[in-house]
Parts: sequence; structure tokens; C-alpha cells
Amino acid sequence: MHLFDGCVFPYPLGTVSISRYARELHDLGYTGCIVSGQCSPFGTYDIPVWTARYLTNIPARLLTREAGKPAREDEVVYIQAGDASFNRTVLTTPGVHVLMDVHNTPKDGFDRYCAQLAAEREVGIGLCTQPLIELQGGGRQKVIRKYEEIFTLQNRYEFPLVLSSHATDITHLKSPREIIRLFSLICDDENLLKSSFGTIHQIKNRSGPVVEV
Repeated sequence: MHLFDGCVFPYPLGTVSISRYARELHDLGYTGCIVSGQCSPFGTYDIPVWTARYLTNIPARLLTREAGKPAREDEVVYIQAGDASFNRTVLTTPGVHVLMDVHNTPKDGFDRYCAQLAAEREVGIGLCTQPLIELQGGGRQKVIRKYEEIFTLQNRYEFPLVLSSHATDITHLKSPREIIRLFSLICDDENLLKSSFGTIHQIKNRSGPVVEV
């Protein structure tokens, strides 16, 4: 069974090297991870490390060009979510693997139509533990409500989920069991949460209508 941390941020975006992340994640029980940025093509790590082209604040008119750039075998394309119109464009853009940061979208930024598109196109929806841990009070409750909406839509449309720590430091890492425990406050389907650690493999190797370049 694949157990991938769906996104960590190595130096210079974070404080930790890729090799240190890989070693720590291996010890926590992961079988792989996705790092935002580039890995050395000659690097050898304790677990498989894939790279994410994590595109943030990108105009909709540039999505096709940026997502369509040739990708290596171990590279995936992540897009930061926006409003509903932008997210619908992302979900219908060939080459996109995961829609990230959905918890920061405006009200109805990820609606039923977006959920249906994600399911049909086999685009993952990224959920991270970071806001559940770092935020407090009303901010944390807002994220919880957003995640509840996403899990409700997932139950109906069955789009893939990608779980991650969004770690920028070793102290931010959580074991798969700890991440499941955090999300179990919102979702009582433990099998779904467990399987979500491996969906990045299915997304990368999808055979649906999205054309991978």
C-alpha cells in the first residue's frame, strides 16, 4: 500500500533538506512523498520522492500553457485553488493533477459542479493538516466547515483526495495515523482516509479524459 505525504516544502521554501524529509518520513511509516520544487536528478533518498510544480496565483489564461509543460515521470502539477469559476477552469485543464488549498477558497468556491468535474477528470483535491493545527478559534472552525463540505461532496461524487502535512519544518510532520486522527474529527470513514495516502499514484497514472503530457 502506498503511503505518500502529499506535499512538503523543502529548503529554501522550508527549513529542511529533501534528504532529511525523506529520512524522517520513512521513519514515520511513509513509502513516499511529494516535494514542492525540484529534486536533484541524481539524488538518492530513503523513500521515493516526487516533485510538484506547485502553481500559485496563476491567471486562468496561463493555465493551459503552464500545466501543459512536459513533465518528468516523477513530477505532478498542483494548482492553488481560487473562486468557483477559476476552479472549474483548473479542473478541465489537461495536465493538472491536484487542486490545492481549497480551504482558502471563497464561499461556494468548490461546489457540486467542481466536485463532479474532479471525479470525471480524476483530479485530486488536496487537504492538509496545517490549518487544523496552526489556526485557532473562528479561523479553525471555518476550515473545519470547509473540509466537512468537501468530505460531503466526496461521499457523493467520489473524487480522489490527496492528504498532506504541508510541512515547512520537521516539527510539522505527522505520521499517517496522526493525520487520520486529525481528519477523523471531520470524516468518520477511516478507509477513505487511509486510501487517500495512495491516490496520487492513481492520479498520475489516470486513464480518464484528462490528457497527460
